[in-house]
Amino acid sequence: MDMKAYLQRVNLTDTAPPSLAALRELHRHHVHSVPTESLSIHSGEKIILDIPWIYNKIVVRRRGGFCYENNGLFLWVLQQLGYKTQVLSANVRNIFIGIYGPPFDHMILTVELEGRRWLCDVGYGEGIVEPFPLEDGWEEEQDSGLYRLRVEGDEWYMERKEEEIWRSLFKFTLEEKKFEDFQEMCEYHQTSPSSVFVRKSFCSLQLPRARLTYMGRRLISTQYTKGGGSVKTTQELTEEEIPSLLNDKFGIVLNGKLIPKDENIVIPNQLQSDDSSKPDLNTYLQRVGLPEFMAPSMQPSLSGLRAVHRHHLLSIPFESLSMHSGEKIHLDICWIYEKIVLRKRGGFCFENNGLYFWVLQQLGYQPQVISAKVRDEVTGLYTPPLSHMLLLVELEGRRWLCDVGFGESILEPFPLEAGWEEEQGSCVYRLRVEGDEWYMERKEEEDWRSLYKFTLEERTYEDFRDMCEYLQTEPSSFFVRKCFCTLRLPHGRLTYMGHRLISTEYTKGGGSVKTTQELNEEEIPGVLRDKFGIVLSGKLIPKND
Repeated sequence: MDMKAYLQRVNLTDTAPPSLAALRELHRHHVHSVPTESLSIHSGEKIILDIPWIYNKIVVRRRGGFCYENNGLFLWVLQQLGYKTQVLSANVRNIFIGIYGPPFDHMILTVELEGRRWLCDVGYGEGIVEPFPLEDGWEEEQDSGLYRLRVEGDEWYMERKEEEIWRSLFKFTLEEKKFEDFQEMCEYHQTSPSSVFVRKSFCSLQLPRARLTYMGRRLISTQYTKGGGSVKTTQELTEEEIPSLLNDKFGIVLNGKLIPKDENIVIPNQLQSDDSSKPDLNTYLQRVGLPEFMAPSMQPSLSGLRAVHRHHLLSIPFESLSMHSGEKIHLDICWIYEKIVLRKRGGFCFENNGLYFWVLQQLGYQPQVISAKVRDEVTGLYTPPLSHMLLLVELEGRRWLCDVGFGESILEPFPLEAGWEEEQGSCVYRLRVEGDEWYMERKEEEDWRSLYKFTLEERTYEDFRDMCEYLQTEPSSFFVRKCFCTLRLPHGRLTYMGHRLISTEYTKGGGSVKTTQELNEEEIPGVLRDKFGIVLSGKLIPKND
């Protein structure tokens, strides 16, 4: 990597030793030369969180990038030039739905210089053109608009004035991060159907007191006026015009074929304000069909635990659809709540039991997390440790096993007692103990079949992070090999898998009767919508290996 080549890329022949004037010039030239863009995601190129790779893309191939690329490269530049630099994480406020993204949603930098700290950000579309003083209440007009910093507690808000209203762009804390910490969100933003970078193909370049933006099939020219105003003009484009426009206006020639995209951001009905994306217990209870169980009136009891457990299983599917429609699963309760409760989806064990763990805590129970190994019914072997997540609740002098994240599992909490046998919803289960290992078994005709085995060693939710990644990426994973969605019914189960819809009716004593309907690919979205209440953001690729 060559500093002179970078300086030429941003239209500088040289730069002075570290100073505020030199930093301002460098920052301004970067945002005026290097676009913020999502074109890689829509032309078949994977973005790699690696500085040499980013250097090659932006400097050698003369492309742009999103925040991890632009601010990642700028971090390297500042370090090479001798600036004292720190990396921070920010949560971007979604302009379309008004809520903040998760941690590591946006990467920003600070520089300590001349007795002050300066916020640097060359990777945000409507962001600052020059470094901004890290001072509460500081207000400053720059070429791209009027900005201010506001502090609430330990959170800083970067705001931009539009006409007479201050609009928050993002919020952040001053906790130092590392460049590598953004790896997971870099993957998320280029794969998740809910990411603005996936939903919109765009390229935006800051100009002196103006901005030029390609998006979907439009070219938008924005002229900034004093006091936070702007004047926009829009030109409609045909698909054939886009490649030459990117070359002529932004200096970009793509290696792959661009697929233009400008999809709306879906606004769930429940989202009404910035705080509405936070997990809300009453909204969850409505999701599982218990609106009368309003949170403040509920007290921990066995009857209450049974009701919530049962309603969760009868309302929320066990499914692997994310892995087959381009959505990365994150081990984060806020993200899982948004997926399952607001978007009315299901999930696998880390999602369903993760959300249920949070619910039980909010209701005043004291759940414990334990780990299980699932028995592969084809090979008879058990999966690795931490491949399934379970919960234990101590209540009324007994311990109860809770599991809302397994396809064929218990319908209600199960007493943690060796040899206990119980019929639930026309299915018969029992717990068996060998040494320190407990086996959850289900009766099929006259045979007992092991579902999984576990120990009583307490775990933390975070312990399952690596397995969450493994099960959604490893080619041998059941969830990768099979695209499915299954929902428990009072005395049966409804399952979509690959190109089939399977209805199962359980009979007394462990028997079952199954009927199968073959589906063509065009029928599947309607089946998921009508039978499971699921509408996917991305295109589903059916699979049943």
